Amino acid sequence: MKNRRRAREIALQTLYEADIRGVPSQKVLESIFSRYRFKAEVKEFTEKSVLGTSQYLSSIDFLIKKYAENWSLDRIATVDRNILRFAIYELLLVEEVPPIVSINEGVEIAKRYGAADSGRFVNGILDKIRKEREPSGPLKWNHLKSRLQTDPCLNELIRSKTKEKLWLVGGCIRDLLLGKEPQDLDVMTEDPDFSTARKFARQKQKELIELSPEVRRLHLSEGEIIDFTLKKSCDLRGDLFRRDFTINALALDLDFIKEAPLCLVDPDTGLEDLISGRIKVLKESSFDDDPLRILRVFRLAVELKFEIEEDTFSLIRSKSSLIHKVAGERIKDELFLILRDAESHRYLENPSAALLLKHILGRDPYLDRLRSLEALLPDVEKIDKDLQGQLALHLKERSQEAGTRGELLKLAALTFSPEKAKTRLSSLGRELKLGTRKVKILQRMEKLYPRLEKLIAEWRDPYSVAEFLIMAKKETVEVCLLFLVLNSKGEACRSSTLELLKEYFDKVELILHPARLIRGEELMKKLAIAPGPDLSFLLEKIHQAQLVGDVKNSSQALEYARKLLPAPGPTKKT
Repeated sequence: MKNRRRAREIALQTLYEADIRGVPSQKVLESIFSRYRFKAEVKEFTEKSVLGTSQYLSSIDFLIKKYAENWSLDRIATVDRNILRFAIYELLLVEEVPPIVSINEGVEIAKRYGAADSGRFVNGILDKIRKEREPSGPLKWNHLKSRLQTDPCLNELIRSKTKEKLWLVGGCIRDLLLGKEPQDLDVMTEDPDFSTARKFARQKQKELIELSPEVRRLHLSEGEIIDFTLKKSCDLRGDLFRRDFTINALALDLDFIKEAPLCLVDPDTGLEDLISGRIKVLKESSFDDDPLRILRVFRLAVELKFEIEEDTFSLIRSKSSLIHKVAGERIKDELFLILRDAESHRYLENPSAALLLKHILGRDPYLDRLRSLEALLPDVEKIDKDLQGQLALHLKERSQEAGTRGELLKLAALTFSPEKAKTRLSSLGRELKLGTRKVKILQRMEKLYPRLEKLIAEWRDPYSVAEFLIMAKKETVEVCLLFLVLNSKGEACRSSTLELLKEYFDKVELILHPARLIRGEELMKKLAIAPGPDLSFLLEKIHQAQLVGDVKNSSQALEYARKLLPAPGPTKKT
């Protein structure tokens, strides 16, 4: 311990002299070693501290300026400044020294060699840095380093570059620091020709797609996406301040992955907000720059389970009308990502979110219905576990476009009202640029809802049930759940609707893919009927009887069809 303390004091002496004289610290250290003899351990630790501090001096000074609020670097006393320099290096990059020891040693040396308040000043800054950047602290620095150092794709990209600087930026850093796995990579380059990106694309035998003059995208066979964005400002922080939220305005030079706790650039309060679980807009003009960010606030809150800062809520309320400038398909993608969460209503019930949804949906959203739907699905007292599993599987079904059946149902719950215009759901689908299939599902929900109301009100005839199931097909599930949400207080209605859902899942194959008991050509031949509405009517009725269980083979189907035909009239005499 005494040897390490002595080494730190010599490191301070060296860095102080180099700072005052404006000469390299290594030259000063060599002079000191030539004039005095030290124990090997003292000499080794001093050299490690001085050379390490000098190597990363620009990153260390950036941290001092960031965490010494309202203090410029040159206003800090020279002794305090250099104590902070070697202590930060030790705190973040010397793994064999516990962080608390690094801080305590720095404070004690500041008390001994600095001014009366130097110890408190040094302690305050080092403690702030420790809370946000300590490798074993609340953020997953070791996960970030391990994941990036072992990522074969990223390492191949790093090997591809020459002198060009590349920074990993944004959401991928955020996710790694939270212990998550990032879906995509966002890389910033200073090369307007995107030389490294083009070389890497050739190596991977993939096309580098130009999204804009400043952005290129690479789709890899593993499903990973890398976006390359051109750095516009001389200062990296200028580019980071163009981003949306503090937690996304983070950057790491790919040459310094191992030194990430020290070298990661956070120009605002990104790390602090990650630890606090808070989403904060980076600047007031952020929503003007891209109004979709207004909706993205809530998507991030849902995905990360973060709280939204109150000032950000206020800005949303004042800027919410800007969402009309955003293309429908961009809104749709963000909205479905929000609705994917099992408790999305918790994030959308805020008055700021409700106002935003009113602009998007063209009416006040029915947030109580969304809440009821999300409460209903996992409620084992209302829906038994077997039915819950069948519903969950159905609602997870997705087509190639964004959004599942479950997300589409939640959108319908937010907007559908039987008393309003019947075209509202489908017209909303077109405004949001939903695919043809999803618009059709919404149209069918609108069309089927009044039929279901009538069926439940007259719950008697099994053939009426069969007719509805065949007509509704897969949308039986959506319209029944919508009906349950809108009629939550009627026990008889709830019981009949749940029974209908169970009937659907019990006979789903027979509803969607019935075995063909008799062909239309055979009916035409044996019953002497022509193709047309009468034939279609008979086939539909046979399917209904098949579903009820009254018809099980071709002879029964033929006999049933014969009974449905009107009796022939008397033959006229000639």
